[in-house]
Amino acid sequence: MAPYQPDQWHDFFLATAGAAAALTGLLFVAISLHIRFVATDPTYRSMARGSLVGLVLVLVLSLVVLVHQPAVWLGVELAVVGIAYIPVGGALQVASMRNNGTAHRRSILVRSGVGYLLALIGVFGGLSVALQLGPGLLIVAFILVAVLLWNLWDAWVLLMGVADEEIAKGAPTSV
Repeated sequence: MAPYQPDQWHDFFLATAGAAAALTGLLFVAISLHIRFVATDPTYRSMARGSLVGLVLVLVLSLVVLVHQPAVWLGVELAVVGIAYIPVGGALQVASMRNNGTAHRRSILVRSGVGYLLALIGVFGGLSVALQLGPGLLIVAFILVAVLLWNLWDAWVLLMGVADEEIAKGAPTSV
């Protein structure tokens, strides 16, 4: 597929938009079913927040690509989304550190660092599309798949952690 022709990528980005929308809804329902544990544990709250932000970001990026527009505008929009993530990710990082204290600081920093790295790669991908140099939409596709897989893993860890706590406390699980 041509890395600068979004029309040729329509099916891929339609699939990622659908997957992100479905997973966001399912994660929201799962969090709602276990809201007591998620709301009272800073680690679970942080994971839930990060997973929802990541999935919504995949949805937004996919929808941006699906809008019929010149490649230059698409590239600029992709770069802007990547740049906009940095202060949002920073705010989430500060909130997570404030809520968790020093307990999970290294994990938060690693997760945030990976998020920033993906955002910067996304900016590069957007500029690549706008300037029609380099990997273009290939890099955007890589980021979306990476974020989807990362957030699937996070959702699994989150839900299994909540289930383990429910079992440990003798509470009936909702599953």
